[in-house]
Amino acid sequence: MKLSKAIILATGGLASASVCAQSSVTLYGLVDAGISYVNNLASQPGAIGARKIQETSGVGAPSRWGIRGVEDLGGGNSAIFVLENGFSVATGTQLQGSRLFGRQAFVGLANKNLGTATFGRQYDSVVDFVGPFVSSRQWATQYGAHVGDIDNLYTTFRINNSVKYTSPTYRGLAVGGLYAFSNQAAGSAGTGFSNNSAWSVGASYAAGAVTLGAGHLHLSNPSAGSTGGSNTAGAIVGDYTSATDIFYTRPVRTQDVTGAGIAYQWHATTLGFAYTFAKLQYVDRSSFSLSNYEANASYQISPAVLAGVAFIYSDGKVSGASRIANITDGTHPRWAQINAGAEYLLSKRSTAYVAAVYQKALGDALTASIDNVGGPTGSNSRYQLAVTAGLRVKF
Repeated sequence: MKLSKAIILATGGLASASVCAQSSVTLYGLVDAGISYVNNLASQPGAIGARKIQETSGVGAPSRWGIRGVEDLGGGNSAIFVLENGFSVATGTQLQGSRLFGRQAFVGLANKNLGTATFGRQYDSVVDFVGPFVSSRQWATQYGAHVGDIDNLYTTFRINNSVKYTSPTYRGLAVGGLYAFSNQAAGSAGTGFSNNSAWSVGASYAAGAVTLGAGHLHLSNPSAGSTGGSNTAGAIVGDYTSATDIFYTRPVRTQDVTGAGIAYQWHATTLGFAYTFAKLQYVDRSSFSLSNYEANASYQISPAVLAGVAFIYSDGKVSGASRIANITDGTHPRWAQINAGAEYLLSKRSTAYVAAVYQKALGDALTASIDNVGGPTGSNSRYQLAVTAGLRVKF
């Protein structure tokens, strides 16, 4: 089934599948652009919102180009590397903090029986093992990510200085893990080995029409990597910067994300469910936690046409404080979101798509925040609608 193949690729199966291939270097990429409409858009929480029509890049799928290499070492062993750049089609500029290879940059060894070990800037295990189950990573575009992308399933951040292992798939089961170094020596209070480090673990299982995945991620003092922070060379560096990442407006001491997903494919229909729990401990000792529940369904209308719909309910809790300024006016914020989308395959490499996302702030929540639209809702509204249509070409 398509979803299980996506998980295999995401968890390093592409690298391990290359073990038996001859030595090669491949240039690859994806170019995505479109037109989007969003209402009630504000530049920052608490400001007045307004509607906006804009040309967008990488909303359907992030635009990128990369170089993938494999050298056959014999005996089922290979040396591998990936260097992948993210860019804006609209402006031609580099993304991910203007990094040359900000999406991925790693090198490693793969063995068809033992698995793959890689070193560099990489995705964590929650992204690898749980990400494929959410609609935003399938057909709902980046706008369909969970509020604030607090669970990082649409990769608000990648992990630097990381060592990652992915096992071969054995009877449908694959496991993986990652550790990222802070790269900081011990010094004054609050600095040292764990200051801006990270680790994650995950697993997936596929049997017939059913696919399962689960993972956990822990970040230690990730805000130390922000501009002027105490460790700007650690695991998370300069990635808490998007205007729609509303839960990172205060320095974060620790972040934990636990998630799981399940999908069932029946003929042309795929039904899926994903759950994530994210908890932020802020430097001021207050905390915020959010449970995201997503149910989604897609239908392959014809070989060229796919349509899908999803419902997401996000249930939050503020502890150690009475509210989060401009985000909640109490301790129990909630959000509801509906994703709808369709894709038309023009060829094997080119796809036209359309998607609509509606998000509503409920309970104590003051702000809706559809991912990557340019900002949260303004203080004059508690809901946001985004509609996009675009073209994606792979090479």
